[in-house]
Amino acid sequence: MKKIVIISTCPPQQCGLATFTKDLKKGMELDPNVTIDVIAVSKIGQDQFDHSVRFVIDKDRLDSYIQASYIINEEYDYCILQHEYGIFGGADGIFINNLVNKLNIPLLTIFHTILASPSLQKKEIMETLITKSHAVVSLSPKGCEILKELFPNCDQYKFKMIPHGVPQFDYNQQAAKEKLGMHANFVMMTFGLIGRGKGLEYAIKSLSGLDLPDFKYLIVGKTHPNVLAREGESYRYELQDLVKQLQLQEKVIFVDEFLSDEQLKDYLTACDIYLSPYQHEEQISSGTLSFAIGAGAAVIATPYWHAQDLLRDDRGILTPFNDIDAMRENISQLYHSQRLLAWHRFKARNFGEQTTWALISKIYLELLYNFTSPVRSLEYYENYISFDIRREA
Repeated sequence: MKKIVIISTCPPQQCGLATFTKDLKKGMELDPNVTIDVIAVSKIGQDQFDHSVRFVIDKDRLDSYIQASYIINEEYDYCILQHEYGIFGGADGIFINNLVNKLNIPLLTIFHTILASPSLQKKEIMETLITKSHAVVSLSPKGCEILKELFPNCDQYKFKMIPHGVPQFDYNQQAAKEKLGMHANFVMMTFGLIGRGKGLEYAIKSLSGLDLPDFKYLIVGKTHPNVLAREGESYRYELQDLVKQLQLQEKVIFVDEFLSDEQLKDYLTACDIYLSPYQHEEQISSGTLSFAIGAGAAVIATPYWHAQDLLRDDRGILTPFNDIDAMRENISQLYHSQRLLAWHRFKARNFGEQTTWALISKIYLELLYNFTSPVRSLEYYENYISFDIRREA
């Protein structure tokens, strides 16, 4: 029995990284030969975790990271680190380096943010993690390209691309629409934690002037906790005011919830178009976009890095940044052409079925096992995990 520990945020924390950890853990636990625990990162007393959390790192206390390293070395065979700068303590999250520098078991690091031009300190943090890791995973090909450019002197075999996992969907769109009371509607949707930079104002403006009977645009998700702490619900209120100004109350619906897994599957299965209007190109990974592709939605997205990779081969439509007219035209085109809509949905579903968490988790386990297994050749190892997101689905 192999024991694996994941360092990350995790439920009940509400963020993409926590969801990723939950889903990866659940997928890996399908293998009866492993046990998975989590070491959560939080501010002590802020979250109530279940029994699967072995230890809680106090985000802002350096000694807590050191204590976690002792526990990991004593109790586990492998460690997976989910990395985002903002979740760890110290400037740019540098406290995590004090933990990994003390590890003496194999480490796999998953970079959820990869910057093309990081600050000197952020680059040094990344280099330390890469040096200590047996493998480093990017969730997109672009991320691997950047890592190889930034760290040409690091072992290039460490850099692996494994796509973001997605739930298993049943693709019964009509049943999902009926469950949500939207059986007569054409449904467009955006979901995820809300904050500035998501481009939702552009999405709302793009609907102005469109004559689309029975059309509903669902903006699903709570305000990001960091945004809520900094500015409250001001951005959501601005969006709601914009909807009123443009007289789109009948078309735009805000669903102010952090959805359960089953609710999320219902909403994504029901939607015809998934709109991802992020306004920052350096978005290397988007779980929400991956889930939409997995659900077989026809996607319209601005050309941020992950969208450029994921929407190849007609898996969706790229629409320019800050171009409301182009976004409007793309929405109208998919609404009026059932044939085009069905084609993009088919291509998305074909790809999504290859990236379910059950399949992706097996790839992670195989990667871990190869850290210590002398049986398999490097050629096998490379072929097994070189998932080409660019290939024709």
